[in-house]
Amino acid sequence: MPSYTPLSMNHAAYPTFDTGKTYRFYTEVLGCELVGAIRKSAVPSTGEKNEFLHTFFALRSGECIAFFEVDGLERPSQGDGIPSWIRHIALNMESPEALEEVKKRLEEHGVEVIGTVDHEGTWSSIYFFDPNGIRIELTYQSRPLGPEDAAEGRALVEQWIAEKGRTPLPSKA
Repeated sequence: MPSYTPLSMNHAAYPTFDTGKTYRFYTEVLGCELVGAIRKSAVPSTGEKNEFLHTFFALRSGECIAFFEVDGLERPSQGDGIPSWIRHIALNMESPEALEEVKKRLEEHGVEVIGTVDHEGTWSSIYFFDPNGIRIELTYQSRPLGPEDAAEGRALVEQWIAEKGRTPLPSKA
């Protein structure tokens, strides 16, 4: 890959409406560690005046899931019409046994879990919502994706584009 391709994910950020509940869920239930927090009265990237707390919870790999609690921001009362299964974050588990262990742990904490779902014999996944309504997928990938998977993926994308009349892909070099 070219040097301008991002190296890895640093963090993905989501809203929280109760930092205490978020903290307890990510530290006590999922075993993540709070590794940092930032409190500001203005957004550094925009200058917008909003008091917020930005928290970072580390995965074992070092990447983080992060949250913003913004003073005065109310939880939206209704969704935007996008099905709840579309927007989610998928986090890797190291083994099928670890996946089953965390599933039991979630259920012991009263979290409703869907799965274990087999995806094409490559991924085994469970799904649940965190206290903020964010859908989390925990998955074990049984094999790396290779050139055959990439070729099959491109063929499926090209087929979809042709059927739906979308912008075609550039020619293969």
